[in-house]
Parts: sequence; C-alpha cells; structure tokens
Amino acid sequence: MLRMGFDAVRIARMERNVKNGHFCARVFSDEENRLIAARPHPAQTAAAHFAAREALAKALRCGIFGFDLREAAVLRRADGSPYFAFSGALEQQMREQGLAAELSLSHEGEYAFACVLLQPVGKEG
Repeated sequence: MLRMGFDAVRIARMERNVKNGHFCARVFSDEENRLIAARPHPAQTAAAHFAAREALAKALRCGIFGFDLREAAVLRRADGSPYFAFSGALEQQMREQGLAAELSLSHEGEYAFACVLLQPVGKEG
C-alpha cells in the first residue's frame, strides 16, 4: 500500500506565526524550533515543516488534528535532506501499520511545499 500527501503553505502566514512562541511550541518539537531559529529564513523553513505535517495528515487520511503535531518532527540528515523523526503515539501508529515515510520539501516565491510518501517498511528508496 502506497499513500501520498501534498501540501503548500504561504510563507507570509508563517512569518506571523514564527514570532508567536506559543504557536511554535504547540506545533514544532524543541529540536525543530532550534533548527528553524538557526536558519537564514526561519519563516520559510517553518512553512515547509508545517506543510510536511499537513501532507502527512493527508497521507495518513486522518486530518491535521489526527495526531500531536510535535510527534512528527521534521529534521535534517547530514546531507541536508529532510526526514520525519516520529515519537509518541504517532511513532507507535507508524510501527503498527508497518509504514515508513519519505519526505520532500521545497519553496518557490511565496509558498513552501511538502510531499509525503508512505510505504511499507523496508521499501524506502
């Protein structure tokens, strides 16, 4: 079973939200908040990370409130590529369903984009 989700977020929307510590604490993990703050364009990174959660929710078919958003942290590998670091109930759900997630992020102009592919464990590309 393969499932895909895609989402786009206006970066200007995140510019306001990144300044709101309550929003960031509610949506992003501590490690993500540090990563976002260290980036040259924090709102652009935050928008891509939020789009990743929305795309994941679509792929899981559960809606954005179907999991604790902080349990789907978007982090970076040594080569800079993004990946999900799942935790808590969401990590358990992914394991029980035997799913692995692949993530791609991009931004262009006013928007950040995310694409998520869920596939059976062991089928990663």
